[in-house]
Amino acid sequence: MTDQLGPELIDSNSIPSRLLQLVIKDSTLHVKLVGRDLPSAIQKEMVSRQGFAILSYCWGGQQPVQLTRNTINRFGDGIPISQLPKTLRDATWLTNKIGLGYLWIDALCIVQDDIEDKICEIPRMELYYGHSTVTICAASAAKYSEGFLLSREENAADYRIGPIQLRVKTSTGACGYVQAVEEADNFNLKRPQEPIALRGWTLQESLLARRILIFSSRQLYFTCTVANASCGGPEPTLKPRVMTSYESRVVGVHTLSGLRIYPIREIWDTIVTQYTRRYLGVSTDKLPAVSALALSLPRMAEERNQKLVYLAGLMIDVSDAENYYWRTELLWMVTRMESTLRVSGRGPSWSWCSVDGPLLPWGWPQPSKWRNTDNTQLCEYKVDLESELAPFGAVKGGYLKVRARLRSLDSVSRLSYMISTQRDYKCQRIDTNAILVLSPDTKEGAQLVSEGIQGRERVSLLELIPYYEDRTSPAGIVVSQVSSTGHYVRLGIFEFQKPDKMTTVAEIDATRTFFDDSSWQYVHLI
Repeated sequence: MTDQLGPELIDSNSIPSRLLQLVIKDSTLHVKLVGRDLPSAIQKEMVSRQGFAILSYCWGGQQPVQLTRNTINRFGDGIPISQLPKTLRDATWLTNKIGLGYLWIDALCIVQDDIEDKICEIPRMELYYGHSTVTICAASAAKYSEGFLLSREENAADYRIGPIQLRVKTSTGACGYVQAVEEADNFNLKRPQEPIALRGWTLQESLLARRILIFSSRQLYFTCTVANASCGGPEPTLKPRVMTSYESRVVGVHTLSGLRIYPIREIWDTIVTQYTRRYLGVSTDKLPAVSALALSLPRMAEERNQKLVYLAGLMIDVSDAENYYWRTELLWMVTRMESTLRVSGRGPSWSWCSVDGPLLPWGWPQPSKWRNTDNTQLCEYKVDLESELAPFGAVKGGYLKVRARLRSLDSVSRLSYMISTQRDYKCQRIDTNAILVLSPDTKEGAQLVSEGIQGRERVSLLELIPYYEDRTSPAGIVVSQVSSTGHYVRLGIFEFQKPDKMTTVAEIDATRTFFDDSSWQYVHLI
C-alpha cells in the first residue's frame, strides 16, 4: 500500500507520543509499545517516511486489555496479537497486511488510569487522525470483542439482479462456475446505521481523518478527502466526490472535507447536531469526545480572517462586526424535551453540554436588513476548565454577562402562546396558531415555565434577537433567577413566530412592541 501512495512525509510533530510497533517474534506477530516513558523510542524519521495506521472503533464497555501504569512495561516488552481483543487483533493483522509497521489504538497508546496523560493526548488526536496514513474504521463492530474481519452471509436483497450462476472455462481449460450480479445502489440509507455511527467519540475520529477504510456489515468501503470507492457496486474504482451527492457510502462515517466550503458556524452547527444524536458511555466525556475537532475550527477561522472563542461547546465569533451570530449560538434547541436531561456540574446552563439529548441549531440566518442598532451586547465571558492544559476539554462551569432587555414571563398570560415539547429537524416553524412559542430544555424546565407564567416563579424572557418584520422574532432564552445570587440560569428558548395568514394585526402589534417597555439590564448567566 505504501508503495502505491507515492512519496509522503508525515510532519514529525504529528507523530503520536506512543505507537504500537508490529514485530515478528518466533514466527508470530507481536505488538510492541514504543515512545514516551518506554524503553524504545519512536524512530520518527522512519515513521515519517513509512507512515502509520490508526484505529477508529467502538469500545462497547470496559476493555480487558488496556495501557495502564501497571501494564506499560509489559506492552513495552511486546505481546502477541493473540492476546488482544478481536477488534484490536483484526486491526493489527490488517495493518501488517497493508504494509505498515506502526499502529495507534487509544486503549493501548494512552495511559487509561492517568488523567494527566489523557489531558495531554486527547487534544493531539486531531494531529494523529489528520496525519495518519490511513484510518481503519471498524464500523460493523459494536464492541471491542466482536471484530470486523468476518465472514458475511450473502443477502439477495443486496442485488438488483441475480445472483445468476454461470458455467465458465478458464484459459487453462478448467471448468467451474461464477456468479453474476448487479448490486443495488441504495447508499446504505435503507439499512440500519452501523454501530460506529451511533457512538460519540467516533464522530471526530472520522471527520479528522484523511483516508478511511470502512469495514461495514455489508462490505469494505473507502473514502478520503476527495473520493469514494467500494468493493463492487456502482463505485468499484475511485470516484471523485464532486460527482456524487453524499459524503461516503456509510452514513455517519466521512471526512470533514465536504463541510469545509461552509461558514464555520454552519460547520460547527452540523457537527453538534450529529454529535448530540450519538451515545457516550461516560457522561463526563461530553466535551472531551469532540475536543480535538473543536480545536481545529479556530485555526480554520483564522485562515478566513475570523476570530472564534470556544466557550464550553459554543463557537462564539468575536470578530462578528454585525453582532448577530453570537446570539444564535445561544439559541440551540432540544428536539425532544421529554427525553432530554439536565446534567448537573457538567457545564453552564447556557451551553448544550449541560444537557443530554438531540439538539438543533436556531435556523434563522441574519436578516438582509440587519443593522447592529440595538444595544444587546455580549460583555463578558469565562469558563472554568477542569484543566488549563485542555482549553477545549471538560469544564466545571462558566458565565456570560449580557446587556439585554428582560421581561417577566407572567406578562405573556394575555398572549396566545404554547409550550413546545418537540422540534422537527426539517421545519423551523411550529404548527400552531399561537404567536409565542416557549421551548423548555427539560421537563423540570417546563414545570418552572408553567409556574412562571402564573407568577409563582421568577422566570423571564431575555431578548437576544429584536423584532424584525415578517421574521420569527423577537427571540431569546427563557431564564430563571437564582434567588441566592441574583444570577440567571437557562430553562429554554422562546420565539415569536413569523406571521402567517391567520395572524391578526393586533397580534403583530403585540409582537412588535413586546419589549418596548422593558429596561436594559446586565444579566449574569451561569
